[in-house]
Amino acid sequence: MHSRLVLSLLAALACLPAVSQAQQCPAGYTATTVTGRVTTMNISQTRQVGQVCLVMVTADGRELFDDCGALVGKVTAMDTATGASTLNHTAVFELLESFQTYQDAAQITGVLNTDADGNPCAFSVTEHMTRIRSGTGIFNGATIDVVGEGSISFCPDKNLNTFQLNGTGCIRNRRR
Repeated sequence: MHSRLVLSLLAALACLPAVSQAQQCPAGYTATTVTGRVTTMNISQTRQVGQVCLVMVTADGRELFDDCGALVGKVTAMDTATGASTLNHTAVFELLESFQTYQDAAQITGVLNTDADGNPCAFSVTEHMTRIRSGTGIFNGATIDVVGEGSISFCPDKNLNTFQLNGTGCIRNRRR
């Protein structure tokens, strides 16, 4: 009898709609998955400039945002002993769509290359972005939970940082 009850419960649960991994969004906002890529160059030890490309898609497959824009990153704190750092980013897209993140957490996860003297100069990095300080357009009041996996390089022959982005977000519904 117990096994029949368990099977009935499992069958009933299987009929329920799948729970989305997307964020729970307030009224006026739409949940999306976020994918993209970032390519930047270091202009100092604490500042990077480059490009961010984002694609934001709803659970039913509707593409709500697909654009590339300018990106500026600034390291605001660094712990050289642990390889952890905190950053802020500003992204500007066409049509007055922009956002500023703050307190993004980055962690060096490995050494990828060394310079001629044997000093590490390129690293694998995981970065987690969860706070938008301000935004315009669809990013006004938006929330994100995005992880960037990639690499940074201060090597003399390769000043390039690249990341792949994956996560979720809630963006403002566009006015029709």
